[in-house]
This record gives sequence, structure tokens and C-alpha cells, in this order.
Amino acid sequence: MSSPPGERRGPDERSGRTERPGRTRVDADVDSRWWLVVAAAAAFWAVAYAIGALFALVAVIGVFGGAFVGGYGGPVSFLPGAFGLAAVLIVPLVLVGLLVSLLLPVALYLDSQAVGRAGVGWEPDSVLYAIAGVVGLFAQGLPIQPAVALYYLYRRHEHVGVP
Repeated sequence: MSSPPGERRGPDERSGRTERPGRTRVDADVDSRWWLVVAAAAAFWAVAYAIGALFALVAVIGVFGGAFVGGYGGPVSFLPGAFGLAAVLIVPLVLVGLLVSLLLPVALYLDSQAVGRAGVGWEPDSVLYAIAGVVGLFAQGLPIQPAVALYYLYRRHEHVGVP
């Protein structure tokens, strides 16, 4: 039997979610775009780790490769170029990383509050996500912030559908 427009249907057999006719969980009503900051943080960390690994590889090859090949003067001639690359590439990455690291706990808190208010079947603990984001500020050697961001986005996708 068909439900009148705008009326909620029963739970979906597969997910157990209740959805309105004509609406899917992909366009659930969550009044927040803070998830974009969380996604940007996750993407930034992936790119930053890749660039850091590439920079370390170039540095090792430049320092040790030049010493063995001897084609361009060894490690001494490599160092000025390496410092120039660091100034052009690494310093802006560090500044963006600092901004993203500071914004992530705020974005997690505000977006999880909006998801909880939307009634999508998941009420994330906003304070816990924010605390996990803040802990990531002080544990920079461990990938806590990217892990929290990716986990949050995964859970958000399960219940809201976006991203």
C-alpha cells in the first residue's frame, strides 16, 4: 500500500532506517556543511604524507646518490636546492596543516551536533569527536586526526549519505 506524500514509510529492511517517500538517505536533511572541513582535513593529511615521503626520498637520493655517483658535486651542492624546495613547498604545507589541525575539532563538533539534531538514526557524541580532534593536535607523530576524520566521514556516510 502506498503512503501519502510527505508521510514517513516504515524502516528499510536492509538498513533499518525510516525514510520519507521520494527522499533517499543521500539527501537527508542535515543543516551543516562542516563535513567539508572534515573531508578537507582528511584529504590534506593524505596529500601531506605523500609529499613528505616524496621529499624524504628525494633528499636521501640527493644526499647519498650524489656522493656515490659524484656527477654534480655530492651532498654539498644538493643542500641549497633542498632548502629552497623546503621553503617553497614545506612551509606552506605546515601553515595549511596548522590551520586544518585547529579547525578539525571545531568542524567535528559542529557537524556532529547538526547530524544529531537531524534525526537520521545516529547521534554522534560531539564532545568525544572534538576531544579526539584536540588530542590529535598534541600527538602530531601519530595519525590521530586523519583517522578520526575518516572514521567520522564513514559513519556520517552510513547514516546521512553525504559525503
